[in-house]
Amino acid sequence: MPVSPAPTPGARLLTALAGAQLLVALDFSIIYVALPGIGTGLHFSAVALQWIVSAYAIFFAGFLLLGGQLADVFGAGRIYLTAQLVFAASSTGAALSTSAAVLIAARVGQGVAAALLVPATLGLLSSAYPAGPQRDRAVSVWGTTGAVGLALGVTAGGGILAVASWQWIFWLNLPIVALCLLTAGTALRSPATGTPTPVATAATLSACAAVVALVLACTELSRTRPALPVVAAALAVAVLAGGLLAVSQTRRRPLVPRPLLRVRTLQVACLAAALYMASFGAEFYLVTLYLQEVRAYTALAAGLAFLPLAGAITVGNTVAGRLAGRIPLRRLLSTAFLTGAAGLLGLALAVGLDGGYLLGLLPGLLLSGFGQGMAFTGMFITGTRDLPQASNATGSALVTTAQYIGGSLGLALLVLLHGEHPTAPDFVLTFSVTAVIATAAALSALSLLVRTGRAPAPMSRPDQTSEPRTGGRR
Repeated sequence: MPVSPAPTPGARLLTALAGAQLLVALDFSIIYVALPGIGTGLHFSAVALQWIVSAYAIFFAGFLLLGGQLADVFGAGRIYLTAQLVFAASSTGAALSTSAAVLIAARVGQGVAAALLVPATLGLLSSAYPAGPQRDRAVSVWGTTGAVGLALGVTAGGGILAVASWQWIFWLNLPIVALCLLTAGTALRSPATGTPTPVATAATLSACAAVVALVLACTELSRTRPALPVVAAALAVAVLAGGLLAVSQTRRRPLVPRPLLRVRTLQVACLAAALYMASFGAEFYLVTLYLQEVRAYTALAAGLAFLPLAGAITVGNTVAGRLAGRIPLRRLLSTAFLTGAAGLLGLALAVGLDGGYLLGLLPGLLLSGFGQGMAFTGMFITGTRDLPQASNATGSALVTTAQYIGGSLGLALLVLLHGEHPTAPDFVLTFSVTAVIATAAALSALSLLVRTGRAPAPMSRPDQTSEPRTGGRR
């Protein structure tokens, strides 16, 4: 983003929006290096530990579309403020928790707060920056902050655990919330873009229940002796909830507005986002667990091992932001995912050969980080390009919903594959699976973005609708 001689309202707003994205990403990844300590202190089993991550991710994904509708109806600024306050309250609850149940409940609260915050953030961003180079640069800054937050969260967590207890990873959220609110200032007084109408609460709960049930089934199956009745019941709930969600789409106020489902760039971005989190998002969990459980790294050493990944992600974000208006999006996304897939395959080979950090893991971390940095920015530029103004927040929320549902289900699948006590061969398998998923994302972008338009869509008024253009090379 160009440096201006004096702060402008737009620059202040972008700082607040990037800070919010940092908060959401940081809170997802900072927990990883603390998992062993939290598990011991609060008596989590090895398999149940994933629920500290999944409780946040599932409710984040499950409530995102509701958050998008609320932002469109009541105004992104109001929802942004509400979400930040809920985030602060939930973080306080997590820091003060003394049992596994209380911590998981607080993580659910953080997930719901994040689900309100992300669409409000993207709604404010899309309203403040016109489609085209200005918005591409803003999304690049926002995306860089989020992707780097995912990587730096692990490093920050290791640093905190080296000098303090795990509770401080949650206290850290409070000054970030305060900084976001102070920086945003009067920009949060944005008006509502829609009229007060009922929101799809029942559909939201159905979507969330379906994902929770699927993850529960995969978690139970990953145990040495799974309880098959529990698995069967969870799958039945998932089917029932999925059916209720499908029925809700036929009603007057569906969870996902039907016109949005016809926007090709949004469709591709959602698919890419789901595959992104199932591959690159799972990398954080796998690398952290491998370093601490197999290589016996301390929390601090594991956190520091992620610093090169964070640097590579930053470079990838910057490169994607510069290339977004110069090359077709299909080429940008496919290159990003193939580069990241090569890095994940490199990690699988390094684990299989029992290589050291510098010559074994580091090249894979750098390559996968560069690819995922490019992919993160590229998929959000793709997803927000053709959205109608009146549905900015809901459409943007759909991309992030796909991202974290993909992450929750992908993580559950990987836990199922490596079992309760993973060894090096199990990590070779799971890293290889993530490389295959990233490759599938590249092929999807190449095949599905062929007929989308080349130029960004103009900003439309709230009473207008926008249809995806066809005939270009992207």
